[in-house]
Amino acid sequence: MLIVYSKINTPRFYYSLKLVLKEVCKQEYKIVHTKAEIPKDANIINYSGERINNSFQIHPFGLLSEKDYRKFDISFDYGGDEMVKLFLTEFDHLGFDIFSASLFLATRMEEYWKYEADKHGRYPSKESIMSKLGVLHLPLINIWGKVFLQKISSFFQKEFTCKRKFSIVNTIDIDNAWAYKNKGLFRTVGGLTQTLLQANFKDTEHRINVLFGKKDPYDTYDYIKETTQIKNIKSIFFFLMGDRNTYDKSVPHENKHFKQLIQEIQTFADIGIHPSYASYLSPEIQKKEIKRLEKITGQKITKARKHYLKLTLPDSYRIYEQNGIKEDYTMGYADNIGFRAGISTPYTFFDLLQNRELNLTIHPFVYMDGTLNQYLKLSPEKAIERINHLKTTVKNIEGQFIGIWHNETLNEQGIWKGWKKVYEQALND
Repeated sequence: MLIVYSKINTPRFYYSLKLVLKEVCKQEYKIVHTKAEIPKDANIINYSGERINNSFQIHPFGLLSEKDYRKFDISFDYGGDEMVKLFLTEFDHLGFDIFSASLFLATRMEEYWKYEADKHGRYPSKESIMSKLGVLHLPLINIWGKVFLQKISSFFQKEFTCKRKFSIVNTIDIDNAWAYKNKGLFRTVGGLTQTLLQANFKDTEHRINVLFGKKDPYDTYDYIKETTQIKNIKSIFFFLMGDRNTYDKSVPHENKHFKQLIQEIQTFADIGIHPSYASYLSPEIQKKEIKRLEKITGQKITKARKHYLKLTLPDSYRIYEQNGIKEDYTMGYADNIGFRAGISTPYTFFDLLQNRELNLTIHPFVYMDGTLNQYLKLSPEKAIERINHLKTTVKNIEGQFIGIWHNETLNEQGIWKGWKKVYEQALND
């Protein structure tokens, strides 16, 4: 066990120690605020400016003593096993304040600052310090945790290791369950009419073939099931339950075929809600959509990932908490791959405005199919290279490797021709 000595007594302090020592490093620890409480022969982490014999010292930067989240300049340094250090310190054993640095990244403090959002109101990757430093591809908090354990092991002449295994989680967003099937008479006729007026005869042929019994191109569910079961990989499907509008075009939740599909997938995968574009910052709409999915599945829905990755912090997460969502899978970027929060393991979220932990576990994702293909314009071969590099990085810190895929991107048609092999490679351990 580690004994952490500090005079700091704030919610930020307790959260940061839990984040780094428990959730990232998997270590038992006890906090003491007076030297008299320190047991004899203890392994002491001295998080203060005081001198304590035989202690591993980390000088506090000051961030954990504050409630403020104002914008400020962040000191950094490249090099060493840590790759890059933030919140630099002097005359201690680590050279930077790992607790302040981890709090800053994991809480997404910089997203509380003023920024220029994209057309969907999202925080763009180019605004982040990790992007500006060129380290968005690194799960820095996990890397720091690994180096920290190595250094205290050497200092105390005792082995401290993180007991966690690398894992892959397959996640699928169902924005539109079928391309042509089960759309109802009005939408089916409307779709056919539109393709004819546009002289898109190839699409017209596809539609007619599906209506007369050919498999719908978005119906890739058996393929996903077989691929993940062979590899023994956990799957989570996120279903859109919103009412139809410009950005939410799912099959109506009342559709009996849609209900049957969800119930069938429920037999081999976990089910989560895909809160609609229209539900953004609306607790009432989101709650209504969750209830729709709970009615179909007959179970409590506690997992979620936002449609279009429309995430505003901390508001989006407060709404989750209000509506009973316990696990979020939205933490990542639409426009780039990598580690938005600098971490690749599940962690508890901390609300800087309310100065408290939320009852919500974050599962960061590393890449999305559309990011690789449509934002970064990568070929399937280059996408495999990028995914494998990220996967190796996550393996090195025994993290959780999560990608986002969609049922329609695995149809081997159009711009997605050749992408099944990318999906299969991504799921290789």
